[in-house]
Amino acid sequence: MGKWTRRAFIATGGLAGAGLIVGVAGIMHVNKAIKKYSGVGMGDGASLNAWVRIAPDNTITMAVPRAEMGQGVYTALPMLIAEELEVDMNQIEIVHPQPESPYANTFFLDPNPRKAYASYSLMAKVAAFLPVVGTGGSTSVKDLYDHLREMGATARAALIAAAAEKWGVTAADCYAESAHVINKKTKEKLTYGSLAEAASKVELDFNPPLKEQKDFKLLGKRIQRLDIPEKVTGAADFSIDVRPEGMLVAAIRHATYIGGTVNGITNIEEVEQMKGVKKVVMLEDGLGAAVVADNTWRAKNAAMALDFDEAGNTLENVSSADISKMLGEIVADESKMIATSEAYGDANAALNGEAKVIEANYEVPYLSHCTMEPLNCTMVINGDKCEVWVGHQGGSMVRDAINTVTEIPKENIKVNITYLGGGFGRRAELDFVKKAAMVAKQMPGTPIQLVFTREEDMKNGTYRPAVASNFKGTIGADGMIDAWENKMALQSVSSSFMLRTMPAMAEGPEKDPQTSEGAIELPYGRNNVSVQFGQLDLPALQVGNWRSVGASQNGFFSESFMDEMAHAAGQDPYEFRKKHIQKSDLPDAPRFLAVLNKVADMASWSTPLPEGKYRGIAILKSFGSIVGQVAEITKTDEKEISIDKVYCVIDCGRIVNPDTIEAQMQSGIIYGLTAALYNEITLDNGQVVQQNFPQYEMVRMNTSPTVAVHIMEVDEYPGGVGEPGTPPAAPALTNAIFAATGERVRSLPLNKLGYTFV
Repeated sequence: MGKWTRRAFIATGGLAGAGLIVGVAGIMHVNKAIKKYSGVGMGDGASLNAWVRIAPDNTITMAVPRAEMGQGVYTALPMLIAEELEVDMNQIEIVHPQPESPYANTFFLDPNPRKAYASYSLMAKVAAFLPVVGTGGSTSVKDLYDHLREMGATARAALIAAAAEKWGVTAADCYAESAHVINKKTKEKLTYGSLAEAASKVELDFNPPLKEQKDFKLLGKRIQRLDIPEKVTGAADFSIDVRPEGMLVAAIRHATYIGGTVNGITNIEEVEQMKGVKKVVMLEDGLGAAVVADNTWRAKNAAMALDFDEAGNTLENVSSADISKMLGEIVADESKMIATSEAYGDANAALNGEAKVIEANYEVPYLSHCTMEPLNCTMVINGDKCEVWVGHQGGSMVRDAINTVTEIPKENIKVNITYLGGGFGRRAELDFVKKAAMVAKQMPGTPIQLVFTREEDMKNGTYRPAVASNFKGTIGADGMIDAWENKMALQSVSSSFMLRTMPAMAEGPEKDPQTSEGAIELPYGRNNVSVQFGQLDLPALQVGNWRSVGASQNGFFSESFMDEMAHAAGQDPYEFRKKHIQKSDLPDAPRFLAVLNKVADMASWSTPLPEGKYRGIAILKSFGSIVGQVAEITKTDEKEISIDKVYCVIDCGRIVNPDTIEAQMQSGIIYGLTAALYNEITLDNGQVVQQNFPQYEMVRMNTSPTVAVHIMEVDEYPGGVGEPGTPPAAPALTNAIFAATGERVRSLPLNKLGYTFV
């Protein structure tokens, strides 16, 4: 890094009003573009604000450009700055800034970048200059871990230098503590706020070193989340809580069938006469219609009363059984494989040798995200200006979507990102934002809150894809895996999502890095491996990112088949995994082994369980973190199961806030078990069958297990924690069910197979 000059310091933060604005320049990731930014919302006079503002009254405002949807980024990211800046967490105020270049997330387009994915570096650069300011892929801490610490350290050094000059001493005679600079000799104190203006003029001729882990005061410690108090008291504002003056509510109604088009409405005049109704708005491109009314209930009832003239149902005769058949045909036909995700050795030759071939077919259904807060977006358009309030995972994508629909210049669009009542990937989509813009531009000057009812969201979602996966394997004379072949069939998530959100950057499904997450680079040493996938083409049925994306189903497939191979080899599932990890040449194999051994030890794997109790084990790396889980169950009847406890171990590298990591493991497990036990989206002649929670059950308190979490202490660059807890949950459970019943579960959900849970 070069000299940290006053020019660079001001260029990335600057002096606004009488406060110090701190940002990032040369120390930032090489792909992060540094452009002008507005500083909107960061306090009076903060016109060039990037990340931190220190006001004269010692108020410290930090920009957190990642969406807070329960994963704790409103605490974790400020902790990174606060650690090096030497401020206490209770001295910090949080602002979600506008989606501008300094806040670009260069990891957003690939949650688990790999050397094999050659286009990643190009996409990272493009993301920085667009910029793509978004939250997803468990990337928030990964993307900013070093950047924010470096920023805090540089700001601290400038403040110390300013104080030293004022006292006529050297910087070595001063130290920083609790937003003050202290004179070591005299113990005199100066607040950061009183030094801010002078500090902005300091030119540093060195790059301040970052703290070593042993010196951390905040990082690695359990810190109470900054968002919790206002959520407990009800003071927190989610987008559904937004109430700008004069706001009206719009309820949307889509075509009856997936792929259908609304050509017209035969009873508009009648509906507009209903109490409270202000206007019926036809959406562009036949997407449906919205009814604007003075409250949500009246808008919803009026929308339900609309009489549509519909056409163009592309899935009219398609049901779930048909899709299952299509998937099966793809995995059974070598010619339909469009991409090879991983290959070494000669799996085909090994499978055609003398060894017995173990074969299994797995399948999972479409899934809804089912966020607790219904989808909604509030927007007001006044001439060539627009302001939007929305809980969304990508502020820059919101701005770009509004610009596309309205042609309002991007610089005239103010984006207010609120708390999210659940995201899971659904709130990275733009359909509800674009439709809100379609309504708002037809009612200029009036704030419109567009709301999707639960039914409209569940029947018109961007689902986790249905996937079929075929495995073939052989065991060598040494009791180890000789051949491992996996063929998958699904709709490409990455290419589908990119086409909807950033079409200029979309690539074909053969370059989808998310398809194979959890299926390739497994920690097991195997002689001959082939992993391929084929594309199911059903463009009318949209698929999207669902918590842990491809790893969510591939973890179930791979770890279930690993259990099948252990059974075929006549070996204990834990010991079988252990031997294959010891054989692996992956660089992080020792970390896998440590996690596996720890979770087995936590669950007392080698100790027999009481009669009627059984265990299952699974381990997987996703989003840069390794997670091992053991599910302990009780078989109370032939197909009646109690999930008693889940032991969970995570290696996520360096720890920021263990409290958040533990919470994310717990929530990820519950989310994964919910899908495994109950969830599926099914089609009947082009219509989604499920409409609301009565048809889409959740794990509740009476079926929820106790979860014990252990966090490994590993001095490696951080991985993600928002998603890696989900993938091992299903296979750990189903492997335990095999131990209990002798029945191998190869499709989900379990209730469809006759299982009940108590």
